[in-house]
Amino acid sequence: MPPPPQQVLQNDKAKPAQAGTEEPGSHPPAAAADVFVDGKLAVPGAPADSQTVPAKFSERNARLDKVPTMALPLGLTDQQKSDIAQTVAKGNAPVSDVNAKPADILPADTPVTAFSDEVKKAAPVTGDLSYIRTRDKILIVRANTMVVVGEISAN
Repeated sequence: MPPPPQQVLQNDKAKPAQAGTEEPGSHPPAAAADVFVDGKLAVPGAPADSQTVPAKFSERNARLDKVPTMALPLGLTDQQKSDIAQTVAKGNAPVSDVNAKPADILPADTPVTAFSDEVKKAAPVTGDLSYIRTRDKILIVRANTMVVVGEISAN
C-alpha cells in the first residue's frame, strides 16, 4: 500500500540525511572548513609551522624538502656530539683526506672505524654506524652502504 500523499510531500522536502538516504555524520560540520588555513592547523594551541604545513606555505619545509633523506640530521644532542668528538680525538683512528658531506656515497674500500662501546652507550643512534676522522670533522658513515649520514666538527 503506497504512503499517503501528505507523507510523500514531506519526504520530498526533507534533507537527504533526514530522509535516511545518507549515513549520519558522513559530512563534517560547517565549522570544520575553518580548521586549516593555507594548510596550517588554525586552532588554539596548534604549532605555528609544523612538518605537515605544505612547502608552498612554509619556507622551513621548502628547505627541508630539498635535503636528501640520507642527509637529514641524526638527532644527536650537542652533548652527544661533544662526547663523540672527544672520544674520537682520544682514539687511534687514522686521519683521512676524504672530502665528503652527508648523503655522499663513498667508495666501498674506504676505511672506516667502528664507534666504541662507550659512544654506542651514550648515543644509541650510533649503534650500526662507523666513522671517518678527517682534519676538521668526523664523518658518520653507514658502513654497509658507505653513505655519509652525518658529520660532527672535530674542534
